[in-house]
Amino acid sequence: MTQTPTQTPPAQTLLTVKTVQQWTQLSRTTIYRLTVSGHLHPVRIGRALRFRRDEIAALMQNGVTTIADNLAP
Repeated sequence: MTQTPTQTPPAQTLLTVKTVQQWTQLSRTTIYRLTVSGHLHPVRIGRALRFRRDEIAALMQNGVTTIADNLAP
């Protein structure tokens, strides 16, 4: 008899780059720059990047545009 987990993690805990773009209205390039600069810490699943919803929400609350404006072109 196989046991199934009683609780599954929320389906939207990890967000794709496209979802982050839609949610923050930032370009894909800016999201990658925030990642390279260390402001975002993605989860790698194979070659794919996923972002934690709470981390994106915190950046939005603290002013993502301020951080993005200070990134090197």
